[in-house]
Amino acid sequence: MKSPSNIKEMFDQIVGRYDFLNHTLSFYQDYYWRFKMTSELMPIKNKIIIDLAAGTGDSSKGIVKRDADVVGVDISFKMLFQSKKKLADKKYSPIQASVYELPFKDQSFDAVCCAFGIRNMHIRDSALKEIYRVLKTNGTAVFLEFSMPKGIIKSIYNFYLKYIMTSIASIFSDRDAYVYLRESIENFPPPEKFSEHILQAGFSACEYYPLSLGTVHIHKAYKI
Repeated sequence: MKSPSNIKEMFDQIVGRYDFLNHTLSFYQDYYWRFKMTSELMPIKNKIIIDLAAGTGDSSKGIVKRDADVVGVDISFKMLFQSKKKLADKKYSPIQASVYELPFKDQSFDAVCCAFGIRNMHIRDSALKEIYRVLKTNGTAVFLEFSMPKGIIKSIYNFYLKYIMTSIASIFSDRDAYVYLRESIENFPPPEKFSEHILQAGFSACEYYPLSLGTVHIHKAYKI
């Protein structure tokens, strides 16, 4: 298990090829996945949204297009620097911070989204409680995260993660970072278990559904 400082250092190192590999290794499905996540936030016009683990800003980009104000939070300054360049002159504010200690007042945001980030928050219950704290009453939190599919797809996916993904990544970036990615996907709770963690953090309800044969899930949590 990597510490927050180790994770920050890892993302700082891979920022140069991060977007390219996200698109390539997902066969460009990441655009669709993020679109589905941001669609769950509707309506968001003139709302204030916090994008956690914002990275280089791909999710935030989709949200600001819907005329919302976005605060992008990440522990990696280099990732946020890229997001700021990508979203120059947009209603976007990058802030370097830990999700365990968000520098915002209670009930500051109309909605929360987090794409492929909650998996890296190993003190997950603390992160979820902090997310709940900064979310307004009647707000929603939407999580987009990798998951392990079931049946024969699991064997195929395991082979892809272990051999194909890491081999491609090692050509263009830091192989160890993508070995960590594989391991973190394997160790992340299954959708039903993650839903339980969300409810234990205080959320009133949670629904979830799979994308791309169960290799990705969206969880939508409600604070009532």
